[in-house]
Amino acid sequence: MSSSAGLGPCNGDGWRRQSPIPYRRGPFNYEPSVNCHCGTKAALWISWSDDNPGRRYLRCYNARSGGCGFMGWYDGPVDPFVATLLVDLRDAVWALKRE
Repeated sequence: MSSSAGLGPCNGDGWRRQSPIPYRRGPFNYEPSVNCHCGTKAALWISWSDDNPGRRYLRCYNARSGGCGFMGWYDGPVDPFVATLLVDLRDAVWALKRE
């Protein structure tokens, strides 16, 4: 997974959600490495959910095809003001991309 990986669930109109911004580094470009239950290096992603916008998390790279179910937060929660701002910006970017 490279630049703007992270296809999320489809919304009601069938449009697949992606990261609103390109990733600046690949999902395996972090240290120290964390292994998932499969024994391989877990991928580092950015959450764009309403509850955790901008928060980074580790997940089994093979999660979409079953994987081992590993998931863990990489950093702490985002400040509530910043979280609201990120959700608003995310929605604006997604709306512009749909147009």
